[in-house]
Amino acid sequence: MPRISAAREEETRQRILKAARLVFVEKGFSKASIDDVVAACGMSVGAIYNYFPNKDELIRASIDASNRANASAIVADMQAAGTLGERMERAMAGWWKSTVEVPGGPAFLAEAWAEASRRPVIRELMAVGSERATTVAALFLRQGIASGELPADLDVEALARTYTALLNGLVLEYVMRNGSLRQSEALKSVQLLLGAAVAAAGS
Repeated sequence: MPRISAAREEETRQRILKAARLVFVEKGFSKASIDDVVAACGMSVGAIYNYFPNKDELIRASIDASNRANASAIVADMQAAGTLGERMERAMAGWWKSTVEVPGGPAFLAEAWAEASRRPVIRELMAVGSERATTVAALFLRQGIASGELPADLDVEALARTYTALLNGLVLEYVMRNGSLRQSEALKSVQLLLGAAVAAAGS
């Protein structure tokens, strides 16, 4: 039997990860099963277990891969902008598209946060996702300082973590308002946070 190439194996792995993420977002971590992933990607159970030994590993790999790709896309788009304001708008637009506009995404995140206290794999994933968002925010802020658009004494780490907490809160607000929170409102919240931080740094 001819050996499967590394490229083909990676293509298969990515196909499984994409299908798994869609299933987890649609059904939640607890209700989703390997059989659901099998149905979504059109592969056998055995084929999936060749790549991922159990459901937790599939959860970890699928969500982490998606978060990594989304963060990279946001950074790339943000870097293409000019001013601080333009970079902020692009970053928020990318976050909104990859988080809030994903069908079932906000409800899925709300459930994941609730489940994080009970399942280590979920807690780890949420922590890694938050750290990644904080890293992107810190990059944005440091670029603003380097360009002279933000004060040099701005507490980058504290503000970046507060920014991440605000994004998480906006997701919950979106859920509680039954989807009526608008992207412009979310952007305004971030702008207010940055404005308050700049004012505090200059006082």
